[in-house]
Amino acid sequence: MERIGYCFDETFLGHDTGLVRHSLPNGVEIEPVEHPSSVRITRRTAELIHAAGLATQFEPISARPATFDELTLYHDIAYIERVHQITRVGGLLDPETPVTQNSWQAALFAAGAAIETVNALLAHRARKVFALLRPPGHHALADRSMGFCIFNNIVLAARYAQQNNFRKIMIIDWDVHHGNGTQAAFWNDPDVLFISLHQDNWYPRNSGSLNEVGGKGAEGTTVNIPLPPGCGNRAYLLAMEAVVIPIARQFQPDLILISAGQDPSMDDPLGRMLVTTKGFRLMAETMRKLADELCAGHLIAFQEGGYSLRYTPFCTLAVIEGISNIRTGIPDPFSGNSELQQAEEEYRPHQEAAVEAVIRAQRPYWAL
Repeated sequence: MERIGYCFDETFLGHDTGLVRHSLPNGVEIEPVEHPSSVRITRRTAELIHAAGLATQFEPISARPATFDELTLYHDIAYIERVHQITRVGGLLDPETPVTQNSWQAALFAAGAAIETVNALLAHRARKVFALLRPPGHHALADRSMGFCIFNNIVLAARYAQQNNFRKIMIIDWDVHHGNGTQAAFWNDPDVLFISLHQDNWYPRNSGSLNEVGGKGAEGTTVNIPLPPGCGNRAYLLAMEAVVIPIARQFQPDLILISAGQDPSMDDPLGRMLVTTKGFRLMAETMRKLADELCAGHLIAFQEGGYSLRYTPFCTLAVIEGISNIRTGIPDPFSGNSELQQAEEEYRPHQEAAVEAVIRAQRPYWAL
């Protein structure tokens, strides 16, 4: 059996975003609710992976705090110091990203874990790795946090990999929100192919459009696939087959990284897509086969978004099944529900038209 790595650390759970409070204009406060990026989602996901028996089958990848020099592979010194200062007492890095005194250590460990997954490949301890990281990272910019993200884990891993024998890197981001931080990091780098499948003009606003194709000298190595709301398995898989696979084959990466956000799911409160566990499994399986074909199987997936307390853990489990080619036999929690069947079958011409628009936008750079 192929050696699969798995990285999770209890330290990640120290980043507890707590409750969101709502005060009315008259000063009355109604009952608070959990922050969308609840620590319970990560905890339940880790419990499900363990209960499914996968954690004991995989090579454990230990997390450790990123060093200051590693953080500066992408982030500005002033920003790192600001995060450290605010987390000393807790507060808000930005209006969407609350932190506590334990968030600093959690963020350091998540960033360090991302780098250790690359080391696991370099040491031949594993060829494929799934990292259940918290906090997520793909919105984080060099100089500021965004969208629940503190340090950009996948950017740090990619930059580290570039310094260590992985010259050409492909990053695919299927989080429902555009990976603007990752795009910004590699905008001018022709050796990093960044492909983002996301809900069109959702978050961040006006980010991830078709005409965002990369900077001078790197045109075509940024590929945005904005999809209309309501896209499910078939539309995502069409985008994979018509755009992702042919471009990847032309780019010929040495390593494939995945920003695995499971918020395009049919049950996510922060997305309007209809992907099911089956869809996530098939997308991950597609990337596994592509890695085996193009880059000696070298593949690492990092957890990003996913905000359904009841469904995200199962969608993430499906991703791991697709990457590892192991089936746990755990059914979709919506099995037998008519909504699940509709989500898996729903497909309309405007979805195909959106993919065709991507193909037209990319033809000047790739043979599509």
